[in-house]
This record gives sequence, C-alpha cells and structure tokens, in this order.
Amino acid sequence: MAAKDSWEHGPEQAEDRAVRVSGGLLDLLHASALVTDAGGRIVLWSPEAEQLFGYDATEALGRSMAELVAFPEDAQRIRELFRQAQVGTSFAGVFLARCKDGSTRSVEYRKGRLHDPEGNVLGLTLAADVDTVRRVESDLALSELLINQSPVGLAVFDTELRWIRINDALSTANGVTEGDVVGRRLEDTLPGVDTQAIEAAMRRVLRTGEPILDHRTIGRVPADPDHDHAWSESYYRIEDRRGKVLGVAVSVVDVTARHLAAAEIAAAHRHLATLSEASADIGSTLDLRQTAGELAAAVVPRFADLA
Repeated sequence: MAAKDSWEHGPEQAEDRAVRVSGGLLDLLHASALVTDAGGRIVLWSPEAEQLFGYDATEALGRSMAELVAFPEDAQRIRELFRQAQVGTSFAGVFLARCKDGSTRSVEYRKGRLHDPEGNVLGLTLAADVDTVRRVESDLALSELLINQSPVGLAVFDTELRWIRINDALSTANGVTEGDVVGRRLEDTLPGVDTQAIEAAMRRVLRTGEPILDHRTIGRVPADPDHDHAWSESYYRIEDRRGKVLGVAVSVVDVTARHLAAAEIAAAHRHLATLSEASADIGSTLDLRQTAGELAAAVVPRFADLA
C-alpha cells in the first residue's frame, strides 16, 4: 500500500497501516520506523514507535515529529533536519524526546528519503533509545573481541552448511583465510578432513537443536598437509530471538598431542598384555635354546600383528 493512500484513508485505520520493523539487529535495538510526507507530517507510525514514544498511531498521524515529541529548543532544528532529508540529505542525530507518559529519553534518529509508487517524496526515519543503541554496540564489540581473540578455533555455518565466519585462531590452524572459505562448503575448503562426518553432525544439530560435544575428527589441513591432526569439536545451533534457526556454531580444539599420547599408551598396554600372555608358555624348561624358541614362537607373531 502506498503511503499516500494510507494517509488519505484516515486515522481510524491506523493499526492496519502500521509498519512493523523486523530483523535481528533492529529487534535488538527495538528500532521504530515512521514515514513523513513532503510537509513533514507523519503518515506511517509503527508499533515500535508507539512503544518508544508512548503515542499510538491515531495520536501521531498527521502531526510532525517536532510537534509531537520535540522540546521547544530543539523543534526548529528537527524541522530543518527533516526538511533537508526530504530533499535528499540524510542525517543521523540524537535529541531529547518528550514521551506521552511525561518521561524524557534520548533518542537517536536516522533519516533518509524514499518514494512511493506514485513518485511522491517521503521521509523514512528510524529511531531508537540511545541507551539501548549503546548497549547493543557494546555487546557487539565485546562479541567481536571474544571471537577474534579467542585461542579456541571458532566458526559459524549457515543452514546450508556454508561458512559464514571463521576466527583468527581457526584460520591460522587450518591455513585458510576468511576469504578462502566464506560462502563455500566444508568439502570445497578442507578436503583433507572427514567432511561427511562433520556435516552429518551439523545437520543433526540443526534438526534436533541438541548440541554435540567433543566430536572427534582426524585429518589434514593446508597448514600442515603432511601430518594427521586430531580435533575435538563441539556444535551448537544458533537461533534468533524469534526462534528462527540461523545456522551452527562450532568450536574446535586441536588434540593431536593428546591423541598421539593415548595411542602410544594403548600400544604399550597391548605389548604388555602380549608378553603376559606369552609368559605362560615360556620357561617350562631350563634349556636356553628351547626357551628362546618358545619366546620367539609366542611373541613374534603377536608383534608382527601389532606393527
């Protein structure tokens, strides 16, 4: 529906004309949307705008933002900025807003221009509480810091099992860059690992939502193509605030040294068990030649099988 048509139908249909802001980041910001006509009058008012300022659509439509929420000392400045945006100059700024309940809050505005189907120039404004914006910015910065500086390899795959993100630790360990892998499947980027087993684990997590912990994989990567490595991987499903599945997060730890040590210990145990079993058949006589023959007969085949 064109914004012009919505306005001409009158405020009694305000709820039907509300514009709902969607999307993960906008949801976190609780960002509100509103549209103004060439005269600066509000013609579309979202439910999020009602939550932010307290005015419902019937109270907001037909009025200007300067009239509705601005303090007198900011009103003229807001009118001018909205007018400039209407002719093509976008702006971002922070102003105090008077809410319906009498409270005051700092609101960050971002405004630009758009056109309706008839070619009429309209102004689109996104508004969000400044404290919420700063908190989200801080959370995003912290998340970025944790991912980039984590000594544990971290990766994110979408629902089609394509790389979305790889952190520096995993990039270095694998010998690939973010540009090498993003948008591609695992089999196209790390063919030396058991991609079928890894993708099967990711599909299971996507399907069930249950994480998989300490999944073991052995293979080779471009960073060390001549030697096998062992990894312990954990998989977690990622969902947005509405529960929509976005992909899988993976943490990876190289456990090659532990794997080799465990293999050596297991081999030593097998050797000791072989000697213990063989000792029962050896030493039935004091004849050195016969004892040596019994030892060879008992041990050599077993060690040949273990080699």
